[in-house]
Amino acid sequence: MPIDKLDFENGKLHSKVEEEIISFLNERRERAYTSQEIMGGIHYHTEFSTPEITKMSTFAIADFTTLLYDLVKKGKVEMKIVRGRMYFRARGNGVTRCPKCGLEIIEPKKTWKMAGRPSKKGTRLQMLIGLFECPKHGTFRVVLDKQKISTRVKTDLQTRQKKKRVKRKKSIKKKKKTKKRKPKSDAWSLL
Repeated sequence: MPIDKLDFENGKLHSKVEEEIISFLNERRERAYTSQEIMGGIHYHTEFSTPEITKMSTFAIADFTTLLYDLVKKGKVEMKIVRGRMYFRARGNGVTRCPKCGLEIIEPKKTWKMAGRPSKKGTRLQMLIGLFECPKHGTFRVVLDKQKISTRVKTDLQTRQKKKRVKRKKSIKKKKKTKKRKPKSDAWSLL
């Protein structure tokens, strides 16, 4: 059933299938699953009995996999390739405790990514940080995930340091040239 452009633009970005995937993975946090296993777990069955239905099922599988990738991008699901297959699981350990009272809090109010400065090798540490709220003690932050990322772009600091080294080398060469002195004329040699 088609919808209007206005309805589409005002629509929610999540669906019932997303909620089912997240609840399926949250209930089974101790394991990771392939996309086919998740589809079977939430009763999102496909059929391959006739060529026409096979085509429709193939598109449904592609849409489902795209939905899983979107959940990975949003930070709600983790993905890793193990032995050539993609596995998905719920992000984090699921339960965060208040540092003051130890109360279990499941869902963060807000999450964001933050990257540190690059090391000499060009790698950065990117962290996923979550803001949680305890009803008794207020808000607190927790690092949910850490990941090393490589950067190929030179930072301003590295560029400045390289320019300084080049200038030093040039000044050393100039000093070597100026150190050569002409021999003094000897008054006795003129006689």
